[in-house]
Amino acid sequence: MKNDGDDGKGCVLFGVKSGVPVIGLGILLILFGFIPLIIGLKSGLISVLFTGFGLFLIWIGISK
Repeated sequence: MKNDGDDGKGCVLFGVKSGVPVIGLGILLILFGFIPLIIGLKSGLISVLFTGFGLFLIWIGISK
């Protein structure tokens, strides 16, 4: 079997080589961060954490 330089590293969470699942998870976390703000709940810290981690996951997925 030919080794074409692929070291088998992919998405740690989903086991795929593209960043698409991580980007999708990031978008989902951003939505979970914004929905409480839209419906009027006072969950500022949780919304900031979800949105920040979602943006981080999108950045990781794009930078691959």
